[in-house]
Amino acid sequence: MNENPPRSGVSFYFGLAVVTAATLALEIIQTRLLSVVTWYHLAFFVISMAMFGMTAGALRVYLAPEKFSPDNAPRALSRASLIAAVAMVLSYLDQITLAPDAIASPTTVIVFARLALTLSIPFYFSGIAVTLALTRTHYRIGLVYGADLVGAAAGVLLVLPMFRLLDGGGAVFASAALMAVGAWLFARWGGERKLARWAGRAAAVMVILAIANAATIHSFDPILVKGVTEKRRRVAYEKWNSFSRVVAYKPRTKPLTGVLWEAGKNTPKDASMEVMDMNIDGLAGTMLPKANAETARGFLYDATSLAYSVRQGKVAVIGVGGGKDIWTALAAGADDVLGVEINPSFVHILLDVFPDFANLAGNPKVRLVVDEARSYFTRSEEKFDVIQMSLIDTWAATGAGAFSLSENSLYTVEGWRVFLRRLNKGGVFTVSRWYGKGKFDETARLISLAAGALFNQGVTNPADHILLAGGEKVATILVSNEAFSAADVAALRQRVEEMGFHMILAPGEPTQEAIIGRIIGARNYEELVDITSAYPLDLTPPTDDRPFFFNLLRLTRPWKIMEYWGRPSGVVTGNLLATLTLLSILLVSFVFAGAILLIPLKYAPAGVSRPRTVELAYFALIGLGFMFAEIAFLQRLSVYLGHPVYALAVVLFSLILFTGLGSLLSEKIPLNTSPRMIAYALSLAGYLALVAFFLPEITGATAAAKLAGRVGVSLLLLAPAGLAMGQAFPSGMRLARRDATDPTPWLWGVNGAAGVFASVLAVILSIAFGITTTMFVGAFCYASLALLAPKLVGKS
Repeated sequence: MNENPPRSGVSFYFGLAVVTAATLALEIIQTRLLSVVTWYHLAFFVISMAMFGMTAGALRVYLAPEKFSPDNAPRALSRASLIAAVAMVLSYLDQITLAPDAIASPTTVIVFARLALTLSIPFYFSGIAVTLALTRTHYRIGLVYGADLVGAAAGVLLVLPMFRLLDGGGAVFASAALMAVGAWLFARWGGERKLARWAGRAAAVMVILAIANAATIHSFDPILVKGVTEKRRRVAYEKWNSFSRVVAYKPRTKPLTGVLWEAGKNTPKDASMEVMDMNIDGLAGTMLPKANAETARGFLYDATSLAYSVRQGKVAVIGVGGGKDIWTALAAGADDVLGVEINPSFVHILLDVFPDFANLAGNPKVRLVVDEARSYFTRSEEKFDVIQMSLIDTWAATGAGAFSLSENSLYTVEGWRVFLRRLNKGGVFTVSRWYGKGKFDETARLISLAAGALFNQGVTNPADHILLAGGEKVATILVSNEAFSAADVAALRQRVEEMGFHMILAPGEPTQEAIIGRIIGARNYEELVDITSAYPLDLTPPTDDRPFFFNLLRLTRPWKIMEYWGRPSGVVTGNLLATLTLLSILLVSFVFAGAILLIPLKYAPAGVSRPRTVELAYFALIGLGFMFAEIAFLQRLSVYLGHPVYALAVVLFSLILFTGLGSLLSEKIPLNTSPRMIAYALSLAGYLALVAFFLPEITGATAAAKLAGRVGVSLLLLAPAGLAMGQAFPSGMRLARRDATDPTPWLWGVNGAAGVFASVLAVILSIAFGITTTMFVGAFCYASLALLAPKLVGKS
């Protein structure tokens, strides 16, 4: 290595931490951006492209040993970081002109190829910088890798204030400014004064761009959102956060029938209302109505309001949105309405941005709480006569990854058990979902979920506790902790007939839908699972271990998936597109991982050492194991913590941070003997297996704790795993360097490629078999290291 390194390592370590912080922040921000511009399942594409770019950068260092020698590392580090900063800005400016959409056309292939290229370029140069820092400097690998991961963990947290203060484009520019600061630090470390001046100027320009972009809605923003031209002139308010972009448009008058999700036939045809259209991530729509006590009575003609014909009283609304369901409850005579909304942007709009339009601020009958509903009701002792949840779903990528949080804890057996416990005796939990006669995908699974939750509560005949009615496109289920009376059924039937809807399921009455009849006829939970498992679509009751209510295609039967191609079947169409995208990315990542293994074998420069097969296997296994464990922790603990921000700020941040600390620890406790490596592999695998087995019991027993308590439990679970997993990479690098230094960039690339492949496979495993299975697979990967130990370390 370099015998005459720069005098101080302070600037180097800070430079590396800042560069990795900017890199991870950009990855999270791009996940959010792509979730807005295109469909949520394609946002997962960002993770693959980021790792592709980083790994390509590692291979570039490996294949050009003279250009990236230890002597040239200081200048090359600062140059690569500065180019990465500029590339972040230029690639974003190119990205916002693209219109990626799921259209069967050769043009779509070109658009996505260009998108892949423009997304990966900044990560390519960042990958060069990080690889140089890890493999071409004189510093101890444990300390360098620790600085890498501590910086990445800081990047996770930085996303939160970025989105609080800036918009999506502004956050990209801020990340670029951070990358330029990293280049400045590297230049100072390497004595590159000219590069330091350019990096400082670039950082200043990018900060100005970030502030200016957030100062106006007419800035550098995507032109097309979900395939539709963004009408910026109609935007009245826009707010980004780490898990959504909420846009409110200028008011316009609509007929009442256009304000309701599905209007009954007796809805006044001449009634109209002034509303502000709103959407989340360019697609999930809601409205902010300008309502009052008189005009709000029109909301009772909506199919989502059917429960109020059976029960009135104290009401809780899950998912406030624009406040329509709050006004519906007030119109039905409620004197106390609690609204629980996960997205602070909506509550801010209702109470602070447009309070005179929303007309809810200061209403003594209304309370609004910013919280995740399941988490809130788990901690609360308050009870209600009606809990309403209308068309709440998750079709957006969160900051922690597009598929890692596409699950929804509101639609699981454990979640509905919480809601049923918050009802007064005879109270009603009412949920509305999209529906089509003869298309019982979501509706059938809703019945399965309700029956499963009731069985879980000790109910022996769920059919007596469920009512289901609907129109042409919306169905509403009513679930009670007490059997519905004949008067309840009569009251609902009368209202349904008045509105021109139809009864689908009622106690003691045969249903015309055979699927629903068989599901509701189950005599116990086990029989319910057996019945619902027999259908081509996944109609089994979702649980916290498989909380994917909206994923109805069975990934355990991939050969059956294409049977739904070309069928207009509502949510299944979206499932098919998402699933095919996921499987396509899995195939691409597999080919990519294979290329990372094979290309250097053919094109490695003469005289460059090649790693042993056992070393390649080692770095592939730790890449796979880490990602399987990370995805499983993210999925399970995000449900437990109850908010996407907590998954980002607690789980992702903490796991990366503890992994960084584990890397630092590896300097004190090196895995330099075969017995140590075997003991390490089996201990870590055993811990992950124990976590997989006991995590449901731990989270279940502490679910009612306050946030601080649940965060503490999460940290106690994450700390041992992170500390242990962090030792694997630097230990492997030291062992590889014992024989030759040259192959280490290739090994870093193999580790990253395995991580890309595992990130996709882990999601597929969770959806198909459950989150517990994903954690067990991660444990198996680490246990396999014990088999490699004798050849990797030797028999010492």
